Amino acid sequence: MSAARRLALSRLASLTAGSAAYIALISAIYNETGSALWVSAALFFGVVGSVIGAPAAGWIGDRFERRRVMVGSDLAAAVVAGAMALTVDSALALVLLFGLLAVVQSPFEPASASAMPNLVPPESLPRANALVAATSSASYLLGPLLGGLLLGAGASAPELLAVDAASFVVSAALVVSIRRPFGLGGGTESEPGVWAGVRLIVGEPVLRVLIAASIVSLLGMGMVNVANYPLSIHLGGGTEGYGALEALLGGGGLLGAAIAARMLSASRAPLIVTITFAVSGLGLLLAGLAPVLAVALAGMAIAGAGRGLGDVADTTLVQARTDDARRSRVFAAQDGAAHAAYSAAMLAGGLIVTAAGARAAVLTAGACGLAASLIASRMLRSGPLTRSRTGSRPDPVRRTP
Repeated sequence: MSAARRLALSRLASLTAGSAAYIALISAIYNETGSALWVSAALFFGVVGSVIGAPAAGWIGDRFERRRVMVGSDLAAAVVAGAMALTVDSALALVLLFGLLAVVQSPFEPASASAMPNLVPPESLPRANALVAATSSASYLLGPLLGGLLLGAGASAPELLAVDAASFVVSAALVVSIRRPFGLGGGTESEPGVWAGVRLIVGEPVLRVLIAASIVSLLGMGMVNVANYPLSIHLGGGTEGYGALEALLGGGGLLGAAIAARMLSASRAPLIVTITFAVSGLGLLLAGLAPVLAVALAGMAIAGAGRGLGDVADTTLVQARTDDARRSRVFAAQDGAAHAAYSAAMLAGGLIVTAAGARAAVLTAGACGLAASLIASRMLRSGPLTRSRTGSRPDPVRRTP
């Protein structure tokens, strides 16, 4: 578990600083333009960057040694974040660079999730996934709070973006310090091409349903990210309230990850994913109906807890259904599909907030969570979720009728 702890610390460093910088970025763009559509544009470009980068990111993670892939991604992200710190007075430059940042970051997560089965024993895999998820959730809790508080105390957006750039260097150093093998998939020999992950997903009923449900859920979550700042303004929370909403939505996953570490296994993952989509949706409905900021914060915490547990179950489920040679491409394909849905939701969120208000967007997101739970429930009729002992290909799954 030492390797998992170092990987978790690398995420804690970069995601905490990145979340604080994200608050500064959104606040700077909104204050300069006064438009939720500009915020939507920034988020849209960020997500589109992830979609563009996903196919190559998965191929790179399966073709090359994953430690080098992760370090290279971190160092490239440091350069782009530094450039953002120098161009903070231009909303257009920030939007474009935010998209580029997403592109250069895209190889890290698929490579990291794909490497984990090589870094820890099989019986420790759910606990290792939960540890990384917990530190990520802690980052999403601390980062937005720090960002909101520091901006309120007089810190500038360029300063927070510069800290973000430095955090990527720290993350790269921690990854380098891990001495265990990260895995070299060699997927270009066993099944060539950037679309091998897509082909595996198409052939796996469980993965097809999981990704379809995730897309529906993320259609809602994209709207929430656009709506949270106007919702906080409407409820009298200001920048600090916005930071708290974002923090609890992301940081609520600490509770979910703690639960996952105790009870999660691959066989339980489909049920847990189904339940957590519903929990997340109910939390967002509560936030959308909230008469005061405190109730909205409680709703975001519930939604965040559901997401935290669901994310660990999702990762464990994908790891259980894929072989090392194609695993990065499967994770990248999943990320690309999710971000494509997310990009559409960003634009829709801006339009809904402008036409009907922030509450309507958050309520729509809650409905998406409940719909995702219904879709995910189809996985409960699938067969056992265990990896092949050879590790070369996943075991066959009984197809749902």
